[in-house]
Amino acid sequence: MIENLFQIANEILKQADIVEVASHFIKVEKSGKNYIALCPFHDDKEYGNFYISKTKGIFKCFSCGAGGNAINFVQKITHCTYEEAVLKTAEIIGFDDERLKGAKIKKYVNPEEEEIRNCLKNISDFYSTSLFLSEDGKDALEYLHNRGLDDETIKYFKIGFSQTNGKNTIDFLKSKNFSLKTISETGILNLESTPYRDTNSGRIAFSITDRNSNVIGFSCRKFRESDTSVAKYINTSSTKLFNKSTILYNFDNAINEANKVKYVYLLEGFMDVIACYRAGVKSAVAIMGTALTQENIQQLRYLKAEIRVCLDLDSPGQLNMYKIGKQLEESGLSYKFVNNDVDFTEKDADEILSKYGEEKLRSYLTNLVSYGEWLINYLRKNLDLSLLDGKRKFINSMIPYLSSIKEDIELEYYITTVSKITDLDKKVIINALKKYNRNNKKDNIVSTDYTETPTQVKKSKNQVISKLQLAEKELLHYMLNNKEVVDKFEVQLSYFITPEYKDIANLIADYILNVKEDDEYNVKSIISYLSNSDVKINNKEQITNDLIDLSLNSMKIPPYSDEIFKELVETIKNERQTISNLDFYKTSSKNMSEIEKSKYAKACLNKIKNQITELDKKRRN
Repeated sequence: MIENLFQIANEILKQADIVEVASHFIKVEKSGKNYIALCPFHDDKEYGNFYISKTKGIFKCFSCGAGGNAINFVQKITHCTYEEAVLKTAEIIGFDDERLKGAKIKKYVNPEEEEIRNCLKNISDFYSTSLFLSEDGKDALEYLHNRGLDDETIKYFKIGFSQTNGKNTIDFLKSKNFSLKTISETGILNLESTPYRDTNSGRIAFSITDRNSNVIGFSCRKFRESDTSVAKYINTSSTKLFNKSTILYNFDNAINEANKVKYVYLLEGFMDVIACYRAGVKSAVAIMGTALTQENIQQLRYLKAEIRVCLDLDSPGQLNMYKIGKQLEESGLSYKFVNNDVDFTEKDADEILSKYGEEKLRSYLTNLVSYGEWLINYLRKNLDLSLLDGKRKFINSMIPYLSSIKEDIELEYYITTVSKITDLDKKVIINALKKYNRNNKKDNIVSTDYTETPTQVKKSKNQVISKLQLAEKELLHYMLNNKEVVDKFEVQLSYFITPEYKDIANLIADYILNVKEDDEYNVKSIISYLSNSDVKINNKEQITNDLIDLSLNSMKIPPYSDEIFKELVETIKNERQTISNLDFYKTSSKNMSEIEKSKYAKACLNKIKNQITELDKKRRN
């Protein structure tokens, strides 16, 4: 537990440049005085939704609603606790403090999930023991040795063997006091199928780990010719801990290595990652399936390294590379492709290593080209460019990539290359490019031409804000930016009626009451206070979002003055009276006749209209 967490967090926030912190994880672009990016918290494809205010030290996505200060950003993107995020943010900005040295973070542990994790570790250990020590595992170990894997490599990647008698695994786990329910939640047991057996039985088991090297599931390979099952690999089905779409194989090992060498290879299979490791290339990961998911892209973004895409050289692998290229182009990540123009027929890293050795594999892996160069090779191999239809498909496939090029020299090079390959005039390619750009022009939700803050999210057509809410919102904005306004508010009004504004006002009062006189008073510090686990307030995330919206929504609010404050107070008081009159009417009219109710209602409404007219006159003057 970090002592004085809030004080330390505030000191970190004083020094932290939120743009620098965000840039540690994502690509950020300057827009006016502020910054925009693709939101890392949802499948964002348009710049402009995700906004960073350097001066206020906060971020906000106007699409998914995520927002907060620099520490909140680190917490959200690394999926850690607030305390861990404080330490990570301090590390990113180089904040050195004795109070952080040796800090022990108390992590929340879900007892049920922890039991499943323990069970998975025991399964992995049992598989390893079975591979090296059981009679049944000899064939599996021989198979791996014949594939070129030595014992050190096998242990490094936590490879094991599930005994052919699937009952043995279950009996072992029961002897360790794991219940059948827990065993089934690891994904290796189907409770509806008896007798109970390990669903991985008779297969070589590759342990799948999370970024903290905890085993979360398995991918198991058949290796015996006598195994007649259809699937070459079977993965753990989705569980509380295992979701194939969110996993990159070997990601935990690649994190530190990628940080050193500043690149990471993206491969198609486990054996390809292992082949790279054997050839001395340790920064490599593999997708769990055929598609690169949005979660995978966020994981790659976290590495802050050049992505080197190297899927299989067969048709399915190359088609996947084509799709991944378009995804990475949209993501803003730095990436290269391993050249597909090769002089051999082997389809992947494992086969290249087995046939030609380490030097040939390293030479292949380091022959890097841009996506455009790779794409040209790919299209030339798959299209008949002697036909008009082939030329048309070639140009149509190249145009989206050409549209993404920002440098004139590079664009000229590719237009000239496409012209030569298709034997068509450059004007044809240029006109196709212009047409594509016209048809694909998109309007951002948030204007990039801000002076200090973005305009605001598009409002729902049915969204109506009352005069009271508008006045309370404006006053609360001033309170967030001026501590003296808080004191005036407490003396003259003391409370808000709008529930979300009341929550924020109470938070501000609580903040002022509990912090030191010399502590910063701004929205990022108030959010820091709210994020502290010691502060017991409900709906923290919603209040954080409301705080940020109030702080950023300042374009149409005039600079603060005592006169404006008096006017707002008068508006709020009168609007409260209006509400009070309506409530009185509802109560008083209970025992009236219909004629009396009608007369009374008209009198009340006329009074309210007159009050509103007078207030409007005062505001205009």
